[in-house]
Amino acid sequence: MPVALEGYYKDQIFDQRELHFEIGEGESLDLPCGLEKAIQNMEKGEHSIVYLKPSYAFGSVGKEKFQIPPNANLKYEIHLKGFEKAKESWEMNPEEKLEQGTIVKERGTVYFKEGKYKQAALQYKKIVSWLEYESSFPNEDAQKAQALRLASHLNLAMCHLKLQAFSAAIESCNKALELDSNNEKGLFRRGEAHLAVNDFDLARADFQKVLQLYPGNKAAKAQLAICHQRIRKQLAREKKLYANMFERLAEEESKAKAAVAAGDHHAAAEMKDEQKAVAGGQSQVETEA
Repeated sequence: MPVALEGYYKDQIFDQRELHFEIGEGESLDLPCGLEKAIQNMEKGEHSIVYLKPSYAFGSVGKEKFQIPPNANLKYEIHLKGFEKAKESWEMNPEEKLEQGTIVKERGTVYFKEGKYKQAALQYKKIVSWLEYESSFPNEDAQKAQALRLASHLNLAMCHLKLQAFSAAIESCNKALELDSNNEKGLFRRGEAHLAVNDFDLARADFQKVLQLYPGNKAAKAQLAICHQRIRKQLAREKKLYANMFERLAEEESKAKAAVAAGDHHAAAEMKDEQKAVAGGQSQVETEA
């Protein structure tokens, strides 16, 4: 959509441009999230003045490029010159979906290389939404569509890893592995996500499968070594925890026997209660483990 805008901070203009962009890509063009939301609610040809609180502007970080300090209130004057509504999935035929998917994938790759992972993820999500439930491709196009879906899920997983959205990364990898169960990148990236959330056994299984299928994958060997190291540390912590519990139980039992021998039955009863509490704690740990 073509938009003319002027941005003001304390009545001083800091941004004056004419842009053509798609909704969802405003951040990559240095537009505040609140401004993009305001534009979505405008009509073609409309002029508007938009006042943005810090949370809808550049927040607590500010914008060094425009010399906007943290927690700044902003004003924008906007002229929405046109509005080109993107086609919905149901409005496109299979050929259009495949053609647009290829274009959008390239755009996502550009964003990814620039470190704009949120914008890249938006592009790959579009492809998935267009192709995931489309089943009317001719044979040759069906293979292209499946390859594009697979690449989109794998690229989405990589974006999620970069954004530390590990559950979403695992979900994208699972989608990719539904299409190709032995996919090297899908298994490796899912292993990375499992490792990041300390699911060491699941991570180990993924890296082991990568090495079983692709023995030359040095990165998987390195990650598998990290898994084994983390598992050993976890077992050592658990062993120490149990050792401390048993040591405390033995100490309390010894004190209780000494109290009985000395005729202090009240103290012995208190110590037995304490022993039960410690044992209960041990049981709880075993249940959680």
